[in-house]
Amino acid sequence: MTAETAWPITQLQPRLVNRFERLISRDQLAHAYLFSGTQESGTTALAQWVGLRLFCSNVHNGQPCGQCAQCKQILSGNHPDFLKIQPTGATIKVDDIRDLRQEMARTGLEQAKRIFEIDQADLLTPGAANSLLKFIEEPPGPVLIILVTEQKQRLLSTILSRVQVIDFPPAPAANIAAQLTDEGVAPELAPLFSALGASVPTARALAEDQALSPLLDALDQWLAALGRHDWQAFILVQTQIMPLVKERPLQTLFFDLTIIALQDILVAQYTPAAPSHFPQHQATLTAVASQWPPTTATLAAAQALAAQARLQGNVAFQGLFERLTAQILSSFS
Repeated sequence: MTAETAWPITQLQPRLVNRFERLISRDQLAHAYLFSGTQESGTTALAQWVGLRLFCSNVHNGQPCGQCAQCKQILSGNHPDFLKIQPTGATIKVDDIRDLRQEMARTGLEQAKRIFEIDQADLLTPGAANSLLKFIEEPPGPVLIILVTEQKQRLLSTILSRVQVIDFPPAPAANIAAQLTDEGVAPELAPLFSALGASVPTARALAEDQALSPLLDALDQWLAALGRHDWQAFILVQTQIMPLVKERPLQTLFFDLTIIALQDILVAQYTPAAPSHFPQHQATLTAVASQWPPTTATLAAAQALAAQARLQGNVAFQGLFERLTAQILSSFS
C-alpha cells in the first residue's frame, strides 16, 4: 500500500499536507497553530499526520510509514509525546490547562519535541484561554501546540494573533454525505447532515434524536404556510415551533435547518431538478419555490442569516423568528 493511499488526508487536503511536509523537512514549523474547519475537512487528521511525520522513524518520500513503533503509538493514541486535550464536559477548564502546563514542562520521553493538540479550542473558558495564552507566548520548551476548532470566532483575539491560523477548505458535500452513509446514517438524512457540517458522531446523534423529526415537520408546516402567504405561519412559531426549541442548541439547529431550506427553495427556482437536502419534504419546498418570486427567496435567506447571527448574541429566539416570519409575509404586500 502506498503512503498516498494509506493517509486519506493527502487526498482530502493535498496542499496543506505538502505545506506541512515542506515546513517539517526544512525545520521551519512554528510552535503554535490553529486548525480551523470541520472535522470532515481534515483538521484532526492533519494534526495526527503532522505528529506521525515528525516522529516516524521510517519516513518515505515525505510520508510516515505507519508501521514503526512511533507511528503505531500515535495511531493508537498512546504516544507519550503526543497528547490530546479535550473538553471535560461542556468546557475546557483552567485545571485542564494547568495540567497541560505541567506536561509541557517535562522533557519528551521519546522525542525532543512534544506535541499538544487541543480539540474544540472554542470551548476554553475565559480563564483557561488566558492561562493558555501565557504558554503560547512563552513555551516552556520545544513544543508544538495545535488548537483545533470549528468556530475560531469564539477564541480570544489575543490567541488568534499569536498562532498561525490555518483555514481548512470544506470537504465536498458529496464526499461527506457518502462518508455519513457509509457510517450507517440514513441516506435520506446524509445530505442534510453534510450541509449542516455535522461530524459523523454528531450526525449519528441527530439521526437517533427523537427531536429531529418533529423539528423537520414544524419547519415543513411553517414553510407551507409562508408559501400560501398565510399569516398562520406567524402563529405556528408560538404553537408548533417554540415547544420544540426550548434549549439554545435546538434553537441554533432550527435556524440552521431554516437557512438550508430557504437556500434549497432559491436553488429550486433556478434549477428545478437540483436535489434537495430535505427529500422527505421535497413537495413543500417545490410548492414554495413556485409560489414565491425569486426576490422573496433571496431576501428570506439573507434575513434568516442575519437573525441567526443575532441569536448568537443572546437575542431571544421567539422574537427573532417571529420577526423573520413577519418580514417574509410583509414582502408579499
